[in-house]
Amino acid sequence: MSSTGSPISRWQIGLISSINLLLMICTLLPIIVDAWMPDVRPDLQTKPDKVLAHFTGNTTDYFKILDHNDESVLVGAKDVIYNVSLHGLREIGRLEWSSSDADQQLCTLKGKKDRDCHNYLRVFARRANGEVLICGTNSYKPRCRDYTPVETSAEDGGHTHAHTMRYEVSRDVEAQGLCPYSPAHNSTYAFADGQLYSATVADFSGGDPLIYRENLRTEQYDLKQLNQPDFVGAIEKNGYVLFFFRELSMEFMNFGKAVYSRVARVCKNDRGGPYNHGKSWTSFLKARLNCSVPGEFPFYFDEIQAISPVVESGSKSLVYAVFTTSVNAIPGSAVCAFNLDDILAAFDGDFKSQKDSQSHWLPVEREQVPKPRPGQCVEDSRTQSSIAVNFIKNHPLMEDSVAAAHGRPLMTKVNLHHRLTAIAVDPQIKSLSGTYYDVIYSGTDDGKVTKFINIVTTHQNSTVDRLKTVVISEMQVLPLGTPVRELVISSKKNSLVVVSDGSLVSVPLHHCTLIVDCLGCLSLQDPICAWDLQTHECKNLASSQHKFGTKTYLQSLNTTKKAAASLCPHIPRDGQGGGETVSFVTMAPTPTEEQKLLYSNVGASSSGSQPSLEQQPTGGDDFGLNKITLTSMDPDDIMPNLNDPQKSTASVDEIRQASSPSFMVLTVVVFITFLVGGTVGVMCVKARNCLMEAQMDESHRNHFGKPMQFKHQNTGKDINLLMGSNPYTTTQKTPNLDLEKDRSHECKNSTEHLEKELPCKTSTLTKVKRTYI
Repeated sequence: MSSTGSPISRWQIGLISSINLLLMICTLLPIIVDAWMPDVRPDLQTKPDKVLAHFTGNTTDYFKILDHNDESVLVGAKDVIYNVSLHGLREIGRLEWSSSDADQQLCTLKGKKDRDCHNYLRVFARRANGEVLICGTNSYKPRCRDYTPVETSAEDGGHTHAHTMRYEVSRDVEAQGLCPYSPAHNSTYAFADGQLYSATVADFSGGDPLIYRENLRTEQYDLKQLNQPDFVGAIEKNGYVLFFFRELSMEFMNFGKAVYSRVARVCKNDRGGPYNHGKSWTSFLKARLNCSVPGEFPFYFDEIQAISPVVESGSKSLVYAVFTTSVNAIPGSAVCAFNLDDILAAFDGDFKSQKDSQSHWLPVEREQVPKPRPGQCVEDSRTQSSIAVNFIKNHPLMEDSVAAAHGRPLMTKVNLHHRLTAIAVDPQIKSLSGTYYDVIYSGTDDGKVTKFINIVTTHQNSTVDRLKTVVISEMQVLPLGTPVRELVISSKKNSLVVVSDGSLVSVPLHHCTLIVDCLGCLSLQDPICAWDLQTHECKNLASSQHKFGTKTYLQSLNTTKKAAASLCPHIPRDGQGGGETVSFVTMAPTPTEEQKLLYSNVGASSSGSQPSLEQQPTGGDDFGLNKITLTSMDPDDIMPNLNDPQKSTASVDEIRQASSPSFMVLTVVVFITFLVGGTVGVMCVKARNCLMEAQMDESHRNHFGKPMQFKHQNTGKDINLLMGSNPYTTTQKTPNLDLEKDRSHECKNSTEHLEKELPCKTSTLTKVKRTYI
């Protein structure tokens, strides 16, 4: 369009540009929201799950699981240890131990809150002679006791005392270094060979962290050994005690501040060093735990939050752990597994050191390492040389980090609303094919529990195993915003105990019996759930007398939903448009009220291009809205080039539904912003057109003015002209001043455009109104 085009055309161009920009932003907005949604989605999302039982205390009780088995759990709390049965979470006994009045008053005088000036029981261990060791914070003055069981009558005056454990105190000592001062401090311990190994702090202020056993401890205020650590767990294995924690990284200090996850090791037969090293570890070493997404630039989850007990997975001994990003980073969480053999092998590698405070951390040359090699487990560590003990004291860090099993996280989550906080593993669950799977449960800081498994497949032409993550379900167990502190599994009771600061909640481990159709049962991909072709029910294989290798049961693991659908009985639906659609016969009984209330229907198709496989009820009972159906989208069809096994397969509608409040608010704000911006832009364009029209009248038709040359107004390079005048678009040095002159006499002298009634010296709003009219 030439520069002499009509103002209406330019107004249309400005309006179309604004509309196109608005449409582009609205189109990209779902993609932006999708990029910040979790990259793993469960096959089954439940409503707030049915609670089998609950045990409630106070939110200030700081519940901590001290011991558990398939029948009961011991819960450390404020001034008491509860013995809670897993059958209904009923209290079957308790042991009370309160701080003295003097200790409570002294704690208050030191500036602590009244709620913290109690005895929070944090340590529990059973000795070989039947005695019980218990340690508590004791109003910021830790103490330990040995309790001896006493044989007493179960009845007294006809009343049974089922709520009291009968123990007598045989020893009462201070517990500095064995128990934390604060109930909220991240401490851990392990009891091995009759000795207590603790990782906590040794002073009131919490500034002296240590790993302690009897008279041995890490060096005081030595940042090379411990630098503001947060301990999360400890295990005993093969003559060693391993401690898992996160701390400020010394090797990164020259580049900034970063938190790294560590695993430290001490020998159980360590007796200290010679001479003045008699109270120092001679075997304390530590290495970094590497939980990261591989690539040219790996993405690290640096902060370990929790670990599981040692899991014997086939021929491997694994420790599963939860990692997160830092608090002010992109909210991300991951679950990684570490082989104990890999951990112990890292301590046989090179040492890492820094020449001076301005130097980089580099591996120590092997010629500089004393012989015999320091840090090894020896029969009598007191016979080692002072050179070897000093070397370990100054070089506790190993050069090599411990790589995660399979070289990548087992599951990753990027979620703006929660992070992973706890983990538990139901090991070696046998599927219908005879393959064993570790079923992993992870808790979040907003009360959710995620259940998933990993399927490892080996390709013939590749030495790298492919890891596929199957997220089975996600349950809202605790009230929204309540963090999950610990998870305890009881396979015998088929229950998962979820622990918060002041309550215990029991939920089912499996939800097989609540699935009412074949496709839903197979698509769940739970190794313990299978479809019974005889009774037409989704059954728990652990409690069923199933026949492996027969066709009595159906199970579909590591397959697409389309492949799973082909296994179920199906009939063709009579034609609509000539196409044949597979539907499945419902042969299960009508869902119970429990089935109707627990689950939401997540099988709706999001678009016409995504075919859905719906189960058609037989007979006249229409209960399709209440049955459990899973989304039938096939990830292989939707994303054929996607190689990441953890990529989300959720539809856009699911994503929008998951974040509907924020998405709608953001959409409304963007729409209002661009509506106002478009209106202002139109007004500015019209005002500019008015001035340009007057200017063109002067240059072409007014014999009193001088010609003025304009640049083309509709080129892509001069798009800024739509928003205002630019001094570089004319041949005059000060065109803006010329445009602001009073041109009323020009209107009077113009005879060719009287019919257009050029509205000079009128307001912009009036010009826009006239244009619309």
